[in-house]
Amino acid sequence: MDGSDQVEPVASLQRLLLRAQQSGLDVYVFGRFYSEGDGMHDVHMNQGSTGGFVHHAGDDANDHNDIWQDGALLVDLGDPEWALYVAAFDKQYVPTDDLGNPTPDSQPIA
Repeated sequence: MDGSDQVEPVASLQRLLLRAQQSGLDVYVFGRFYSEGDGMHDVHMNQGSTGGFVHHAGDDANDHNDIWQDGALLVDLGDPEWALYVAAFDKQYVPTDDLGNPTPDSQPIA
């Protein structure tokens, strides 16, 4: 992304969120609250990373790879339509194991 609001996914997300605001639609954001201050982060896939992000059993200090922690943005467009935005980094791998770490046969997300 080049920092502008014209590239994807920024342009599509802006249109979607503007539509939601103008139409009074419900928007759901799944991620993690910052430990201090306002806002939310990790609104993306939070598993499948390698290196220092590998989750070791019993170690809760690393919150990068973990199951049931993926973030997303959903907009209720009215029955039966929903819009869903999910993001992952191209350095993340799938499938993952029970800790959220890449399995030996995993591949990068293409």
